[in-house]
Amino acid sequence: MSSPSSSCKYHARRSRCRKIHCVSAVGTFTLVGTIVLSMSRMAFGSTAARAMADVTSIQATDSTAFQPRQKRLSIDTISDNLKTMEYAVRGKIAITADAIAHDLKTSTASNTNVNKYPFERIIYTNIGNPHAVQQKAITWPRQVMALLQLPDALGIDHPSAKMMFPQDAIDRAREMKKALGGNGIGAYTHSKGVREFREDVASFIEKRDGAKAGSVDVENIFLTSGASEAITMLMTALIKDSSCGVMIPIPQYPLYSATLDLLGGHKVGYYLDEHSNWGMNIAELERSLAEAKQNGINVVGFVLINPGNPTGQVLSSKEVKDIVNFCARNNLLLLSDEVYQENVYREGDEFVSCRKAAMELGLIENDGIELCSFHSVSKGVFGECGQRGGYVELVGIDEDVKDCLYKLAASKLCSNAPGQAMVSLMCRGPNPGDV
Repeated sequence: MSSPSSSCKYHARRSRCRKIHCVSAVGTFTLVGTIVLSMSRMAFGSTAARAMADVTSIQATDSTAFQPRQKRLSIDTISDNLKTMEYAVRGKIAITADAIAHDLKTSTASNTNVNKYPFERIIYTNIGNPHAVQQKAITWPRQVMALLQLPDALGIDHPSAKMMFPQDAIDRAREMKKALGGNGIGAYTHSKGVREFREDVASFIEKRDGAKAGSVDVENIFLTSGASEAITMLMTALIKDSSCGVMIPIPQYPLYSATLDLLGGHKVGYYLDEHSNWGMNIAELERSLAEAKQNGINVVGFVLINPGNPTGQVLSSKEVKDIVNFCARNNLLLLSDEVYQENVYREGDEFVSCRKAAMELGLIENDGIELCSFHSVSKGVFGECGQRGGYVELVGIDEDVKDCLYKLAASKLCSNAPGQAMVSLMCRGPNPGDV
């Protein structure tokens, strides 16, 4: 601390109490390494003199004499649920791979030519990250995104814009900027996401499932920073207390088990049938549910990953309808992870959404199912994991619950605007013949 001003009326007393520095005229004194005295101006007078005399009798404590304190944030004080949580795709193997990758980069940068590994690079396949394994970005969405990022004068309104970008990309970027209120993608949006972008999602769902135009309510759609954020949001609402459990497939994408661990819920595993292309067996679902109930678990939800992750299976229409009926019959919220819906490779396979199955069974019309469907720009032909764009559509969810979910979304203000824009581009691409 710097020396006190000579204008301070207490400065003359430094010879008597050399461990006290006068900080300012408002009356704050610091005893170095020992105490802090705070007084208002009116409290000073003779009291200050007596206080300073008393202080001189206190031996200043050397910093080396401090007793070590227990940190507030330590492995013993943090959340037990956080310590229990495991997330294998970013776990020990991935951490070791990162360290090896750093070694490889360091040896290359230093030109030592000393490589202690029998390989020159690492290919990360621990998580679905298409661009990291050389899937190329689609040109048109990136052109529109570039125009959204640029100021108008350097982008959509630039005299040479048509020389650099196709007209349909310019037109779409102009339309999207208008939807963004003229603020571009650097401003917060509505907490559910830009309404016009959500309208694109609604139209996409209707066309995909053969639903009647206008039957998907845009207010039931939340745009999120990837499907993972939407899944976490719904599971946060679903797990009321430690008695609750959710049925999850084995094998599964570990987001579900990790989130349940963090929320203090129970993992209720059901096994996929490896001998039937990792298909579903209703008898196995009934067994898992009954066993959980016998163990006192309040089973409140069911996770379906279709197409499967990591198994890659594509369920038949009958299998999807069986699962939808199972959830409706047992009053389970169906969490349908459909982010790989475009990754269908085997001849004869066809993706069928849970929403379409529920619609054909009459469950949506009769309010007989609670369903949350998730999709993302991270997979399929886009593979734009780093853009962090996704959505959830809510079906059969009570209005007061939707209000609470909106409150949860609003607590984060909004998902990232570039991700929202990419969702819009995924759901409504260029029209045939556009140039």
